[in-house]
Amino acid sequence: MALLLFPRRLISMALMASAFTACSKESLPEKLTAQISGYNHTNQYIHQFYVDEAWGGNVMAYTGGGSFVCCIVYPRQWRDGLTAKVRWTTSSPDPNATGPETQERWHEAVVPIEAYKQPGTTLNVHFLPGDKVRLVIFSGSDEAEGYPGPHLPKKPKDFKW
Repeated sequence: MALLLFPRRLISMALMASAFTACSKESLPEKLTAQISGYNHTNQYIHQFYVDEAWGGNVMAYTGGGSFVCCIVYPRQWRDGLTAKVRWTTSSPDPNATGPETQERWHEAVVPIEAYKQPGTTLNVHFLPGDKVRLVIFSGSDEAEGYPGPHLPKKPKDFKW
């Protein structure tokens, strides 16, 4: 009977050892996921946007943050040359406007993902004037200490919907 228990104990110990090894730093996944949050620093309405084909939602002029869409996949370790393709549509923010400014226009850019020392839970997509985009991976909002990107957009006093 004792001889029958010995192989079971060996198997149990081997399984436990492999489980502990699986939790070691070397076995952490190379790819992670992050939710997407948009920030619009422009006077244009962003009807929709995509980051590497992952839908990011829509963002009114001079607003952002606070809502999240799932997900993009990114490497645990930042590397030089890391980019993502961002596509978005814009139009006038005024729902009563007429004319060519009310038509949706597509934009596309290959954008560098800013360097990160630690993986983050959110990809913050900042749409800036002049069709510029910044991509910031971070855990926390734009108001968190150490946030490397721009803060929540401020609507100009003379801006009208």
